[in-house]
Amino acid sequence: MNETKAYHFVIEYIQTLVQQGKISFGGKLPSERQLATTLKLSRNSIREALRSLENMGIVESRHGQGSFLVNHISQSLGSTISLLLFMNECNNQEISQLRRSIEISAYLLAINQIQDTQIRELSHCFDALKNSSLDERAKLDKHFHDTLIQFSGNRMFILLNETLSQLFEHTIQTQQAQLSSKAWEQLLSYHAQILSCFTLRAAEEGILAITEHYNFLAAEEGIHF
Repeated sequence: MNETKAYHFVIEYIQTLVQQGKISFGGKLPSERQLATTLKLSRNSIREALRSLENMGIVESRHGQGSFLVNHISQSLGSTISLLLFMNECNNQEISQLRRSIEISAYLLAINQIQDTQIRELSHCFDALKNSSLDERAKLDKHFHDTLIQFSGNRMFILLNETLSQLFEHTIQTQQAQLSSKAWEQLLSYHAQILSCFTLRAAEEGILAITEHYNFLAAEEGIHF
């Protein structure tokens, strides 16, 4: 049997185990020998299939312990996007457009199910950002946007945002460190506008605030839409 078919057999079997409640993220997979016996495949085919799943961020092999089901998909997806950038199959402008689209869509979902506790939480995020030191800015800026997107409840938005945030974490840190005092105050004002619109559940105004925020960042990066 070729390795592609073996890979599909293994992933289908893991899906079955998940559906039956026999394993979840963090759980240990059956050993290579058990998988080979159950699926009637060679140990080598099982090993190659597990390696493929590890590259996808679904399986983690731990020396002396075995293989575990994990959720490292955002890291795997980030590696794929990095490769696309390297191969010029996409560019920073397109990535920035994607990030903006995700946040706008997440915002629109969030304001339709917003709770007072969430308003307070996002307000705390903004206060922390406003009072942050230079070293903390990038982390707290990320936390503000991550929190907003999490309020959407859309797991795909959350996954993609996490992937893109990790991918450009160093770039964002560098950009924040290089902002002038005037530019920093301008950036803060966009966050204040987003928070205000979120509190008021204002759709169009929120879209405009997020758009202006990303346009400002793009201008700082030299990206033109």
